[in-house]
Amino acid sequence: MDILTLLISFAVILIGCEFFTNSVEWVGKRYNLSEGAVGSVLAAVGTAMPETLIPIIAILFLGEGSSGEEIGVGAILGAPFMLATLAMFVMGVSVLAFRKRRQTNVLNINGPLIRRDLRIFLIAYSLAALAAFVPPELAWLRWVIGFSLIPLYIYYVYQTIFKCASHCEEEVKDLYFNKAVCRLKRGRNAYEKVPDDISESFRKVIYTQEPPTYLIFAQLIMGLMAIILGANLFVQQIDLLAEEIGLDPLILALIIAPIATELPEKFNSILWIRDKKDTYAMGNITGAMVFQSCIPVTLGILLTDWHFDLSNSTQLLQACAIGIALLSGSVLYLRAKDTQLHWYGLMLGGALYVLFILLVLTIG
Repeated sequence: MDILTLLISFAVILIGCEFFTNSVEWVGKRYNLSEGAVGSVLAAVGTAMPETLIPIIAILFLGEGSSGEEIGVGAILGAPFMLATLAMFVMGVSVLAFRKRRQTNVLNINGPLIRRDLRIFLIAYSLAALAAFVPPELAWLRWVIGFSLIPLYIYYVYQTIFKCASHCEEEVKDLYFNKAVCRLKRGRNAYEKVPDDISESFRKVIYTQEPPTYLIFAQLIMGLMAIILGANLFVQQIDLLAEEIGLDPLILALIIAPIATELPEKFNSILWIRDKKDTYAMGNITGAMVFQSCIPVTLGILLTDWHFDLSNSTQLLQACAIGIALLSGSVLYLRAKDTQLHWYGLMLGGALYVLFILLVLTIG
């Protein structure tokens, strides 16, 4: 493992997330999209790409004769598990870390929107668990369940984009690409802040420049590519570390790889928590949970055996990962009925993650 490459990949992810969150907010503003469309769909799907590619590559290219299927299924199950546990814990820590800047220690969220995300996640992931216990002779039933998850996600996207009344009305920071272009064209003075005695509302009308659409999407693509590149480099280094210490492929797939590939969601949410855009932050996580429990799970159900034998320690741990993720999602669903989430309500995810680590050490 190359420590320098690991640190570089970490920095690339951070920079990519900063550019991605900035541009995706401008997409929401430009097209007057809802908070849910920006956080739960655009940001969630965009940053879910790295961890979605891992099981696809493992299942399709490593083949059945190797550990490819085991790694693929483990990665599919590991992503929602990580989002429902460790990612929530990181959000709770972020709320505490930025409490002075935010002047609050709670997340102010769109409760109905977050509950809808979690409700769809609980339905989809419960179906995934059900499919895993379908007897092999009823394989057709497993296929029916698998194919039902894609329409469920399409329904979710439709409801989130077209049925959400809460639109992006928060102030958006200047688009980084547009700021750079303006400075190149007219020099540094063209983009300086105006004197304090001019009202903020007047400044917005007169001095804030709306970026052209092509620059918004150019920055969006650049940020997403940086996230994918950084995550892939990070996973490669983690993989090398696992080989050096003789780590089991299951542990790599269920625990190590998702930590690396879920970094984009975590960093995007941390940035939004810092900027007091809490619905974006939470929707980025819950929206990714919905995506991961529908699209990659469908691939797992259709392209692998997707059957749990609880007498097998590996498959028992996979079943435990599903159960813990559903438990965490259920608790969050109950807590999200209000418009505020306290930091300590998010810390449960960390406790559940530690519980799973203990199970891995005990059973694995």
